[in-house]
Amino acid sequence: MSDTAAAATGGAADGSGWSGDAQRFDRWFDQPWGSYAFAIERAALLEAAGDVDHLVVADVGCGPGRLTTHLDTRGATVVALDPDPAMLAVAAHRTTASLLRADGQRLPLRSASVDVAIASTVCEFATDPVGLVAELVRITRPGGRVVVGSLNRHSPWGIANRSSFREPPWDTARFLSPTELEHLGTAHGRVTIRQQLFAPTALPLLSTWGPIVEYVGRTIAPGSGAFTVMTIERERHFPGLGAGPDDAGT
Repeated sequence: MSDTAAAATGGAADGSGWSGDAQRFDRWFDQPWGSYAFAIERAALLEAAGDVDHLVVADVGCGPGRLTTHLDTRGATVVALDPDPAMLAVAAHRTTASLLRADGQRLPLRSASVDVAIASTVCEFATDPVGLVAELVRITRPGGRVVVGSLNRHSPWGIANRSSFREPPWDTARFLSPTELEHLGTAHGRVTIRQQLFAPTALPLLSTWGPIVEYVGRTIAPGSGAFTVMTIERERHFPGLGAGPDDAGT
């Protein structure tokens, strides 16, 4: 699998352009670049989510459940959702979290029913990224937090792998710049943008030199990371966005 598969989780559905082999995708995380990239992305997402102990967390676009397991072990009550049943089947062997087949743009969860909503590399394949973010906000309680992870094609990683963007499933992806991602969030609360993953690909001795590469990237070019994390802090009295598609659901 291409190095571009850094964190794409999701499946084929009405609101998603992703299509891939779930088993093959899951094995990618155990390869050198996959393991390195996901460790950095996971740490960034968990830091943005904050202390999730005893909180309800929605992992939207959970894929094979790699992030789900880490949320679970941190004491969260996790609802993991993905439109691809093959991804959910893989996740079921990894986590005891509740698993639901669902389109991220039409979540079967009550409004304000979770404390934290996370979607990692889902906007790229959403037919309506604006609607996706609004849906994440809808299910998150006032005072809660929405965390969105997105790949930056203008980073060294994006430049090194640009030829892969012409191949499936990446040829259907719409990569949002950090600025575009921030604009999606500002209508819903206070937004923080941070970028991580500065190594361009699986460099020789990456396990040794990686921490140095990441430090130099954060210090010299903090806006050039391959993985952008947007955090939206939901205002405690922010006007509601209305009922969801199944407001009598979970």
